[in-house]
Amino acid sequence: MTHKEASSYRLRTFLPELERMRRVKQKAVYQGPLGRLGQTPSSRYRLLLVSGTLTLLSLLLAASFSPLLTALLVLVLVAVMALGWPAATGIAELRGQSRIDSHALIVFLTGSLSILLAVLFSQRAPLEYLPAVAAVGVVASFMVELARGEGAVGRLESVISCMSGMLAAVSVAGWVGLAQLAQQTQTRTPVVLIGLLIALVLALFAGRLISAGPQSGPRRGAVTLGVTPVAFVGAISYISATLLTYMIG
Repeated sequence: MTHKEASSYRLRTFLPELERMRRVKQKAVYQGPLGRLGQTPSSRYRLLLVSGTLTLLSLLLAASFSPLLTALLVLVLVAVMALGWPAATGIAELRGQSRIDSHALIVFLTGSLSILLAVLFSQRAPLEYLPAVAAVGVVASFMVELARGEGAVGRLESVISCMSGMLAAVSVAGWVGLAQLAQQTQTRTPVVLIGLLIALVLALFAGRLISAGPQSGPRRGAVTLGVTPVAFVGAISYISATLLTYMIG
């Protein structure tokens, strides 16, 4: 058998074996008390939409009443994103891993630091230090991939995945700023109006978001893909609400 024929034979046998391994892995992922929830495309899409809707409603309700409650809620949200973001983007499967701890750590630390700074500087500018935190996160994303060495699988994809997850985690601090603004102005009008605007925007992009996500994988990936857009618009929501507050007095 020539080298070319041997390579062709290995490719023909590798692809079915890879598909078999994926089915076995997927079966193991979906065993447990939740059963087949998230295994079929329709149930996976429902899981994504439900997680995003519940996250949006919870944050709007918390921001209307308590900055501290909002800070605790977004901290939980950052933890969810840190655990599920590599699965949500498919980068973990690309690298043949169930999780990527370095990415999870960067997402969680930058998100947590942003929330802490938003709480500490609530009387000044809660989002003042977000660009600095994001810059540190970008550098950390590059350094982690450089440490993997030349020729590592999915280096560029890993950098993009880590940076996008980190930026979403940093932006979540905007929800804390929104809650502080509602408390300082003693009105919930900006929060409600911004919530309606966000709901409209997310509804318009829901189809594109669903089609862009992996069609299979751990449930935490679908959940994370649902909550991340809500976290990402946190900073935009705060800026919009601030402008709206000045406009309506």
